[in-house]
Amino acid sequence: MTLENAIEIGIKNNLSLQTQLRNIGISNAELIQAGFYSNPRLETIFKKPTKDKSLHTNIEVDLSFVLSDLWQVPLRKKIAQYDLEAKTYEIINHILNLRQQIQSVYISCVYHQEYLQLVKEITATINNLKKRIEYRYQFGYATKLDIYFTQGKLGEWKTKVLQATCDLKKAYIDLRQTLGGNIVVTPLKLCQTLEAPLINSTLQDLTTFSLASHPLILLQEATINSAQKNISYERSKIFDNVNIGVSYEQDFEKKATGVGPLVSFDIPLFNANYGNIEKAKFVYKKAKKALENQKQMLTKQITTSYIHYSCHLEQIEHYKKSVMPSIRKALVFSKEYFDRMQMPLIVFLETQIELHMHKIQLLDLAYKAALAYAQLELAIGTKL
Repeated sequence: MTLENAIEIGIKNNLSLQTQLRNIGISNAELIQAGFYSNPRLETIFKKPTKDKSLHTNIEVDLSFVLSDLWQVPLRKKIAQYDLEAKTYEIINHILNLRQQIQSVYISCVYHQEYLQLVKEITATINNLKKRIEYRYQFGYATKLDIYFTQGKLGEWKTKVLQATCDLKKAYIDLRQTLGGNIVVTPLKLCQTLEAPLINSTLQDLTTFSLASHPLILLQEATINSAQKNISYERSKIFDNVNIGVSYEQDFEKKATGVGPLVSFDIPLFNANYGNIEKAKFVYKKAKKALENQKQMLTKQITTSYIHYSCHLEQIEHYKKSVMPSIRKALVFSKEYFDRMQMPLIVFLETQIELHMHKIQLLDLAYKAALAYAQLELAIGTKL
């Protein structure tokens, strides 16, 4: 299983993401509903006298349309469009976070696999050396102190093997849970390594790209546009419920009929919708502040992740060029003189352990670099 295989499986099986995808359907339905105009209103009144002889039999018919829909519906539709856009960016950001989570768990599994392998290697090395010491002891070329020391080191590293095996099983459980599979401890064959790739882009280029295209930035921009349109919508409601149509009336006693235009609207005498307009303005200002805050947060995350990743790469390079060659030369030297029986066992054993400890240190740096790389991709908002 490669990292991309794991990401594909995890995203496909994530129940939280599937729930959020339903929000797209809801927002899309709201967008469709926002584009509908109000139904025309037909009102019929039939009057027939009972005791009052002054009232003539007549009929009134009013047919009206909501004229205010002509300027309110387009604004409602725009608001619904921006809300749908915001929901889309929320889901994209959720996918990015889910991707980073899967990356971290997968990288952790790879790290524990390689760590267990290194611990087993040093344990096997100490065990082989112990057998050589026991063989030499028969001929008086080793002491009981050498045997006791080797047995103690062997027991110490066997304990580390048990702990590393336990940690790897936990990592398998975490990975299977993240991928949406059954919670079992059976091993997974992971094809990825902790090799850290180089980044060709500069920090400034990455920051500029992120601030222009990150889903969280686009989400805030959609929120600002929605709030801005909402101000216009609330202002349009000062003259709310404007109706225009035709009115017809017929008096059967006088045999008279009348047809004329019908116009009705609410007079903004007591309620001019100023409160909702001010609220919409505050929401707009709040959205603009949130955008600036989001830009600062992303800039900090990108800068921090980039610095950490670059630092880890430099440390890895330093280990490969300066530390590991010297340790290997020391091991060759100590082995040569140990075979000649001109060097104590303890020195030779410690040299071998030192080499493996530096391998583990190099593995730790690669693990931290891989995590920083995944965090950098999340801050940028795309796969590098």
